[in-house]
Amino acid sequence: MGKRELYIEQRLQQAQQDGVVCLCKQVSDRKIRKAVQAGHRRFVSVKRITGAASSCGLCQPFVEDIIEEEKKKMR
Repeated sequence: MGKRELYIEQRLQQAQQDGVVCLCKQVSDRKIRKAVQAGHRRFVSVKRITGAASSCGLCQPFVEDIIEEEKKKMR
């Protein structure tokens, strides 16, 4: 199993427990959504505010998906 697959498996298990998206920085789904709701609608801005995807970066696709979901809700 590669690093990405292992990360995805760990991320899914952790997310089920407490909503953590970024394992390296322990950033939750909720924290990312709150950042978007507060006006941070670009990945770079959310990364700066929350710390998500600022270490290994493997969670970036998940963070981007959450940002897009929140932006759709706000329309």
